[in-house]
Amino acid sequence: MTGADKRPAERITREDVEGRREAEVLARTDLRRALLVARAIRHPWYRCQALASVAEAMSAPQVRDAVLAEAIEAAFAQDEPNRIVCAASWPLRVMVARGHAGSARLIGRLLEAIAKEAHGLRRLDGLAAIIGPVLEFPDLRAKAWPAFLATARASTGWRTERIVSWMSVVLAEVDKAAALQLLAGRSVNRFTSKARVAIASRESKRRV
Repeated sequence: MTGADKRPAERITREDVEGRREAEVLARTDLRRALLVARAIRHPWYRCQALASVAEAMSAPQVRDAVLAEAIEAAFAQDEPNRIVCAASWPLRVMVARGHAGSARLIGRLLEAIAKEAHGLRRLDGLAAIIGPVLEFPDLRAKAWPAFLATARASTGWRTERIVSWMSVVLAEVDKAAALQLLAGRSVNRFTSKARVAIASRESKRRV
C-alpha cells in the first residue's frame, strides 16, 4: 500500500477523551448509559477502551462478550499495527481476567497484526502490550514471548532499553529465568542496571 492509498490518521478530539472518561465513570452506576456513551465515541482508540471498561463492569457473560467483541472491532478499525494492538490490549485484559476462551484466538490475531509493523521499536511496544495482560498465564504468554524476545534482541536505543527493563522486572515475578534471558547480553545502562538491581533485590527478600 502506498502512502497515497493510506487513510489519514483520525484526529483525536476532546470529545473522544471526555467520552472515554464519562463511560468509565458511568460504568460504576449506570451500565446502560455507559454503553451508549462508549458506542458514541468517534475515534476507534477511545471507543475501544471505553467499551472494554464498560464490559469489565458487566456481570452477564453473554452481554459482556458482545461488548468485548465491539471493543475489538473498534481496535481493528485503526490502520497502524501498533495502535491496533495497544488499543486491543484493553479488551484482552478483561477477557483474560474473566477466563474468556477466546483470549488465545485474539492473541493470535494481534500477533499477526503487529508482525506487519516495520518499525522495530513500535513492534516491540505492541508486543509488550500483548504480553502485559497475560503475564500470569504461561500458556498465553508463551504465544507472544518468542516474537517479543526476538524483536528486543534486534532493537536498540534508550526507548527499547526502557521497555526491555520494565518487562524484565515484571516478568521476574512469574518467570525469573525468562527475565534474565531477556536481559542477557544487553548493554549496561541506567535502565538495565536498575532492572538487574530490582530483580536481585526481590530475590534476596524472598530468601529472608
